[in-house]
Amino acid sequence: MSVKKNNETYVSPAYNSVCPEAGNVDPKNITRDSWVKASFPEWGRYLNYEIDNFPVPKGQVAMWWVSGSSWILKTDLGGIFLIDANACVSHSTHFGECGVCYQSGAPFINWMRLSPQYIDPWGYGRIDAYLMSHTHADHCDPYSIAGAAQCSSTKFYGPRVVAEKTRDEFGIPKERIVTAKVGDIYEFPGAKLHILPCYDETAIRTGIADKLLDYEECTVCFMFETSAGNILFGGDTWYNDAYVEVGEKYDIDVATFNMGFNALGATDKMTPYDAVRFGQAVKAKVLIPDHYNLFANIAGDPMLLVQQFERIAQEIAPEIKTVIMQGGGRFLYPADQDIKRYWYPNGSENYDFKNSAVAKQIASRRAKQKDK
Repeated sequence: MSVKKNNETYVSPAYNSVCPEAGNVDPKNITRDSWVKASFPEWGRYLNYEIDNFPVPKGQVAMWWVSGSSWILKTDLGGIFLIDANACVSHSTHFGECGVCYQSGAPFINWMRLSPQYIDPWGYGRIDAYLMSHTHADHCDPYSIAGAAQCSSTKFYGPRVVAEKTRDEFGIPKERIVTAKVGDIYEFPGAKLHILPCYDETAIRTGIADKLLDYEECTVCFMFETSAGNILFGGDTWYNDAYVEVGEKYDIDVATFNMGFNALGATDKMTPYDAVRFGQAVKAKVLIPDHYNLFANIAGDPMLLVQQFERIAQEIAPEIKTVIMQGGGRFLYPADQDIKRYWYPNGSENYDFKNSAVAKQIASRRAKQKDK
């Protein structure tokens, strides 16, 4: 399997080595367990292999969107970072621990997952840092954490509430947990990681019904300073005028942030309008919305959200570029900053008309006509 983008060709291992179960199924002895192993994750380990082996060009940074607010970043020195990794399935949250339930008064909320699982949490060859912006299950996910903990020696970074949950509920040893505080800077291959404030109004309402938590105790943004520029991951932030301070202090090249449909009675995600305002506040050069593809109750019509976002950005912030990704897609900055919308590779770089059945039929027909 190969992928060609920006005149580069990446050749993956044969599919059966990416997902060996798919090539070793006895059709006469299929069980539920063998079916699950052969069919999940839906992308097998293809993306794991691509991330591990893709050579990021000098002066560029690569990002893969793996649904929701989950991203993987790779630097030109090979550093690999998981941001809000998520392998959770459809689930329900209940009043007593769910910020959206507190906001809406709902006794419970069903979160029906829409996107496939693009990554095998146990399939990474290298992880330099595992980052969690806040404690919600699609950002602080026990499956992804377990996979990363067991297949690597990475440390886990998050604000105090996240650090405590990772230690107390998920059993990660305290020596592998870093409590990330706003203002902290950590150095890794090809990147400096800056911990920035996050103004997620839902996160500060998660866990204790009658008490608002402090922003910096329970939610943060992550900014990577790389040779390609500064990449900001906004998690599940709401719009807040305080982001003007971020834009004045840092030169933000690319910003990712949540966007979604809010049903009447509870605000959870930024609207397309507030998403653009967020981008203006941080003075980003490129905006990439996320999260709208993950759960049914925030999706509405995802393309309506995308179209509104693109139009609003074009009309009120024409100086800012927008990019709409597809799940599992790779974004290379600054090379891909003008793509507007990501297209999946179609494999046409491997097509060869002269070897096709059609070409052979034409050649055969012409040979017969010549013989006559």
